[in-house]
Amino acid sequence: MKKQQGFTLVELMIVVAIVAILAAIAMPSYSQYVTKSNRADAKVALMKYAQMQESYFVQNMSYAKDLTTGAGGLGLGATVTSENGHYSITMTEVPTNCAGTNVTPCTGYTLTATRAGRQANDDACKTFTIDQLGIRAATDAANAATTACW
Repeated sequence: MKKQQGFTLVELMIVVAIVAILAAIAMPSYSQYVTKSNRADAKVALMKYAQMQESYFVQNMSYAKDLTTGAGGLGLGATVTSENGHYSITMTEVPTNCAGTNVTPCTGYTLTATRAGRQANDDACKTFTIDQLGIRAATDAANAATTACW
């Protein structure tokens, strides 16, 4: 009579337990890696819209007053998101209301990318900003300035 070969139930349970332990260790690291890599979406979007502002300035001797499709805007629509949708993009013109009733041209801007979608839980980098001088800043979930994002 031949002896049967195979794995016992105890051996299989030990292997499953080891795999579960390895997965429990690896998942947080993987999630953190994905969150960190998605931050590039904000950086790319801010640099893209800053470049659009500079092109607008060369043509009009004033920065665009907003990102929308209205007069004096960059023509991007009412809501602007980053390419992968991880951040919403807003803009503040300098001086505020520069294209309102006064005739002062817009001499500056601040673009802000705020976490959204899958990045909503990224407490280390809540917002990214860049202005007309190329000054970059970021805030964490407590709205404190941080240098870990850029």
